[in-house]
Amino acid sequence: MGNRREGVVGGRCGGELPDLSGVDLRELRGIEHPVLAEVLDGLVERVLRPAEVLNAFDSGVV
Repeated sequence: MGNRREGVVGGRCGGELPDLSGVDLRELRGIEHPVLAEVLDGLVERVLRPAEVLNAFDSGVV
């Protein structure tokens, strides 16, 4: 298992981040990146179960 902070210098990414503002969701799904895949899966889950997400949010508010 590699170091999770490889390529990170001083808490920042070693290179420039790509501009993804013009990329649609279908193209984003085609990018193989573990964090991006996890974020997209979470968004899909929220769309499929919006009431459960709102209920969980309301339950955590004091």
